[in-house]
Amino acid sequence: MKFTIPFLVATSVTAATPVFAEGDWIVGLLLDGSQSPFVGGQDSVQALPYIAYETGRLHIGIDEISYALVDSGRFDLSVMLDPRFAADLPDTALFDGLKRDDAFEAGFAASYAFGDASANLSVQHDVSGVHDGLAAKLSLSHEAQLGAVGLDFTAGVKFQDSDLNNYLHGVATADVTADRAAFEMDNTINAFAQMNALMPISDNAFLLGEVTYTDLGEAADSPLVNRDHIADVTLGLLFQF
Repeated sequence: MKFTIPFLVATSVTAATPVFAEGDWIVGLLLDGSQSPFVGGQDSVQALPYIAYETGRLHIGIDEISYALVDSGRFDLSVMLDPRFAADLPDTALFDGLKRDDAFEAGFAASYAFGDASANLSVQHDVSGVHDGLAAKLSLSHEAQLGAVGLDFTAGVKFQDSDLNNYLHGVATADVTADRAAFEMDNTINAFAQMNALMPISDNAFLLGEVTYTDLGEAADSPLVNRDHIADVTLGLLFQF
């Protein structure tokens, strides 16, 4: 899975405030509730610390390292390195002997703004040799203001190639057991939707929230999976200084 702290931490704060002065820190605590897609998996709620260092173009955080190559106000282009932490697999006979390692993925993200909306594209590839897969997202976003609360609505599609899909939900021939049948996935394109909210409560403190829905598509047919979609909810408090 991707790291559970959402990227809204970086993007929403910068969108709601002037461009960071050189050397700003963002620290806080997030409460993340997520559904497990796996058979016998438990839905979880985790308290997660957050820390990042921001300049006008550079972001260094436990969620991502990124650098903005172009930041024109209308067209943005950045390169990034993201962790994809291995899924927390259930401790049951179905998953005995299965192991997934953490991966790192490098790529780029681009967006083009028109009014309160933007078109977004990101592409990432595993550079750690863990799954050698490719992931991409294409989406449309719309920003709105409800009193003091800034809102961002995003909907789009996710592309995942077969290497990434099999790392996430596949069962290789070598991993077949009496409880676990082989399952090989192809490339997939699945829908997702997300809503972010950010509300300042002082000059340097913010409340944030995120709700994400992801369709699992073909992965729902895996013997490891018992859902056809997953949802994630994150609430948090951030401080900027």
